[in-house]
Amino acid sequence: MHISAGRPLSWIRVLTTLALLSGPSIVQASGVEGRSGSSAGQPLAVFRARRAALIEAASAEARQCTGKEAKPIIVITGAVVGELAGKYRQDNDFCYLTGVEAPHASLILIPDAAGVGETLYLPPRDPETERFDGPQPEPDAETARLLGFGRVESTTKFLADLFTLVGDPLKRIKRPGKVVLFVVQPEGRGLEEPGSGAALVRILRDGAPTTPIRDILPLLHEMRRIKSPPEISLLRRAIEITGEAQAEVARSIRPELYEYQLEGRIVGAFLAGGAMRAGFPSIVGSGPNATVLHHMENNRRMGDGELVVCDIGAEYRYYTADITRTYPTSGTFTPRQRAVYQLVLDVQSDAAAQFQIGVSTLDSMHRRAVEHLKSSELRARDSEGVERTMDAFFTHGLGHYLGMDVHDVGDRTKPLSAGSVFTIEPGLYIPSEAIGVRIEDDYLVNESGLEKLSRAIPSEPDAVEKSIAAGRARP
Repeated sequence: MHISAGRPLSWIRVLTTLALLSGPSIVQASGVEGRSGSSAGQPLAVFRARRAALIEAASAEARQCTGKEAKPIIVITGAVVGELAGKYRQDNDFCYLTGVEAPHASLILIPDAAGVGETLYLPPRDPETERFDGPQPEPDAETARLLGFGRVESTTKFLADLFTLVGDPLKRIKRPGKVVLFVVQPEGRGLEEPGSGAALVRILRDGAPTTPIRDILPLLHEMRRIKSPPEISLLRRAIEITGEAQAEVARSIRPELYEYQLEGRIVGAFLAGGAMRAGFPSIVGSGPNATVLHHMENNRRMGDGELVVCDIGAEYRYYTADITRTYPTSGTFTPRQRAVYQLVLDVQSDAAAQFQIGVSTLDSMHRRAVEHLKSSELRARDSEGVERTMDAFFTHGLGHYLGMDVHDVGDRTKPLSAGSVFTIEPGLYIPSEAIGVRIEDDYLVNESGLEKLSRAIPSEPDAVEKSIAAGRARP
């Protein structure tokens, strides 16, 4: 179950306080040759505080689950790596708790006298593997110090340690009611998908059938919904890099260019700005493709007088931006294009202006946007030639949470509170006119209201036209 909305979230205050303290980031603390294990770039104390907060929340749920004092055991596994898989990317939930990038890692958390007992499990170093993939961290006390863990052990000890904590199923030692096991989606994503606890649960249920097993994700994702100051700093940088890429689009866009040529310049700007990758496949849709919400083939040659929707986001140290701009290939909007564009922009501006901290939800904001479009005097014809009000051409949600996932975790029905980061992205898609317009920006809820994190990226129609003209005036 989710943490109650009315329960004081003490861990948020802890994270905020820790972020203000000086302390090494994992990047700074793990630069020893052969021991690099992270590029998360946040203070070690923040990761420790998250693990402690998760243990606190799981302890409360364990008591509720059993009706008595019970010890939670939290087990989370990281992402594996395949041959020639490209740049390794850790599982988001595992990275959120550890900051550790090493493949095939696992984590066990339990409460102890000090508050939280934590053991990180890493594969033994293998010289043959490291010839291909580079040095990996050693599972030893020095790595524990560098990565901020109580213990770092070899993965060869993982199952033995876990079975000892639960009550060794191989020896049929049962401890009913004393422990509750928390894993990632115990009935979920399939045995082969990284992060799934299903395979582990099958083993444990065979030997310890009375051990209660719960999904840890509701508790963990409630924590991830509220961003700490270090996370917000990483999101700001991701948005800055994405703004540089959008500026490159404005400088480059012209008829006869292929969509993939724009995509190449976008990805180049991401990498030049320090992003490890795109946070999601770039959407560059021109003409009729602008009306396709997730057009990702990006293989069409742009025509004169068309609109191009560029929905892109750089990922910086596991946090992604999500910014959409719509450009006229000719450099100026036609009167009809400008009218549709202005309506989309007005819907976005109204949504931001009417936002109320602790009251507005993603769903309530969407409903208001639909009514705004429905009340507009503009009209368009659908594919059957029937004239419709403009809400008929708004075919997706107004926004979503943003963070480690581009569509980040969080309950859409909960009021947006301080620390929430989300998008506002109204759009209109009129296939009969080959007009598609989407304008998307990223927003942070702070103590005083709403901050538009992407405000430096031009979106007013005159500013968009000016940025294109400036690009074409370059020698």
